[in-house]
Amino acid sequence: MTLIMKITDEGTQYADQLHDLLAEFGVNPEIEDEIDEISLLPAYVLAGASIRTEAHAHSNHMHVVAITVEIADELEEAFYETLGQVLEASDEDDEDDED
Repeated sequence: MTLIMKITDEGTQYADQLHDLLAEFGVNPEIEDEIDEISLLPAYVLAGASIRTEAHAHSNHMHVVAITVEIADELEEAFYETLGQVLEASDEDDEDDED
């Protein structure tokens, strides 16, 4: 599996190719307030990625330590192509809502 993105309380790590693709859509992951990483998780799943959560339970309280987005090595190229299409469709929907 190829790591696409990992969210922790220390910040978010992006694969270079994901970083570049988001930049094409005007999203700069380096600007902390510009991107809501969690809101993009469904797009990653629609493009074929797997989401893995690392959490710890303390009695009845759950604490999420990390969220990892991964893709099977053989699907990586198709993932980025599909993700671009998903993000483009989302942009078009947003434009339609503004009209």
